[in-house]
Amino acid sequence: MKQSHAFKLLLAFGTCSLIVQFIIIKIFWSAKVLVEDRTPTSKRALTIFRSLCRKQHIPVFLVEPLMLQKMFINSKRQGFNMTDLVNKNKLTTFAVFDTYLKDPIPLLRDFRDNGFSISQSTADVPQFSSLGVQFNREITSHYFLSYVDHVIHLVVFFKLQVDFLWHSAVKHIEPPILLSDRKKLFFVNHAGAYNMFEIKDVIFEGELYAIPENPSKFLQQVVHSRFIECNHERAQQFYRMYPQDKSAESQRFLRKARQVIARAKQLLDDLEIPFWLSSGTCLGWFRQCDIITHSKDVDFGIQITDYKEKLIPTFETGGFFLKHLFGKISDSFELSFQAGDIKLDLFFFYEENGYQWNGGTEVSSGKKYKYIFPRFLLCWTIFLDLKVRVPCDTEKYILANYGPNWFIPVKEWDWMASPSNVRDNGVWPKEEWKTVIQVY
Repeated sequence: MKQSHAFKLLLAFGTCSLIVQFIIIKIFWSAKVLVEDRTPTSKRALTIFRSLCRKQHIPVFLVEPLMLQKMFINSKRQGFNMTDLVNKNKLTTFAVFDTYLKDPIPLLRDFRDNGFSISQSTADVPQFSSLGVQFNREITSHYFLSYVDHVIHLVVFFKLQVDFLWHSAVKHIEPPILLSDRKKLFFVNHAGAYNMFEIKDVIFEGELYAIPENPSKFLQQVVHSRFIECNHERAQQFYRMYPQDKSAESQRFLRKARQVIARAKQLLDDLEIPFWLSSGTCLGWFRQCDIITHSKDVDFGIQITDYKEKLIPTFETGGFFLKHLFGKISDSFELSFQAGDIKLDLFFFYEENGYQWNGGTEVSSGKKYKYIFPRFLLCWTIFLDLKVRVPCDTEKYILANYGPNWFIPVKEWDWMASPSNVRDNGVWPKEEWKTVIQVY
């Protein structure tokens, strides 16, 4: 009887103990939830996002320019707090290389299971040939992950056939979401082209982030990253009207011109001198996505403010022969180099009264000419499988130089009279001819 009584007491004690433990656990869990609920939505979204990416072994990295700038430029300023910045912006941008996101389905499933709603934007990969429609393929290049009132923007960087990274513009988002202040967003309004870069891990405010290895250089690239593609439909239309010259001579010029462009590009890139396709070379890109084989030369534009004295010796060491030097740094400067039987013209541009211009000089008379262009910005493009720059509003640039009939091939071109934008600009004084008219 005593044993039965003792058993009942133990049973009652055990039951009470379980009830007490249950109550304690419930109180603890409620307190934990309460604490979690007090965590700012934006910070919670970033924490979950990065945790799920690590779980799926997807190495995402932070590319949000405002955050990178604050972390590495303004982080020492008193009162700076990353959490406050994240909460204020309500949109944070990360990126991933396409090679790590071949199968996004498991990661997207994890996002949905953890409270994210997902929207996507698709695009066509740029073509590499004026006639290469078969190279088109559609890819998903942007993901928008909405968590309560915070959006995480995941940009996919693709390594293209040439050695650079590319992302598309955001055109159609499915399902649609509202992006406030879209004009101020990065990686959204236009496609971008970037030099290859590595990723590194850093700890900031106790959090581990992956970021571009050189944040300052990356931020500089963001500002000048806009990418445009030549109009392949226009190129096909051009070649339907004016069949492509496939003679051995034209193909030889095309091959050699491409070599000259590639070599000159390498030398200018090494000197950190930005350049763009100009004159006939720019017209060829815009009109037919190709070289104009009857032009017999290659044309680059350079801002005079980017000129460096090392340019000429660097080109001469790099296999180019200086053919002529016209003008001076302060006025109508122009260089021509010879590489085999291909001439490379470097036109230097000046800014004046809301327009830009480059000069020309007639050897026999010393006459000066000015070629006037509307002010322009530069964009990246693909030309002959090379990453080069062109004026962003290329049509205005072409119209200025070649007039409304630019679509019609002209084989007889007078550089002093044919351009629509040429103006007389005086005459060089004879006492200056030895320095402003140098022909080799």
